[in-house]
Amino acid sequence: MKNATTPITPNSFIKTLSFLHMGIMAGPVVLGIFFYTQMQNPRLDFSDSGDVFLAIIPVIAITSVFLGGFIFKKMIGSIPKDLDLRQKLARFQTASIIKYAILEGPALFGIVIFHNTQNLVYLIIATFLIFYLFLQRPTKDKVERHLELRGEEKSKFNRYDQALDE
Repeated sequence: MKNATTPITPNSFIKTLSFLHMGIMAGPVVLGIFFYTQMQNPRLDFSDSGDVFLAIIPVIAITSVFLGGFIFKKMIGSIPKDLDLRQKLARFQTASIIKYAILEGPALFGIVIFHNTQNLVYLIIATFLIFYLFLQRPTKDKVERHLELRGEEKSKFNRYDQALDE
């Protein structure tokens, strides 16, 4: 019996990963807009010394940026050079989704804290995380650069609509 999966092309890989990226990004964007429109009197307040989240949220946000990048680089760096292109792309996709999720979590957390406190500081921090997540969107050039595609692999990846061999 033949495998009924559709062939993977570089074009379909980029489209799929872009779709996943947009889906992960959509959650915090929609929730942030929804909560912001529901607020009666949101305020920008850095002076509330009793608000422990004024220290926690920025630390979590900065940590997520560095941790996401670190884990992504570790996972990409651990891909054996002798794997075929299809397997490398699968591992790239996994590493990317993990990085996106590590950025999405603190953005959602900041938005929920904004909803609870009505302090715009948390929404602003979440917005910066969402913007950084947006900058992480997958492109053909980023995939080539991160996977260090050379020679035959780069040639295969540049044949945008041609199926990758298994």
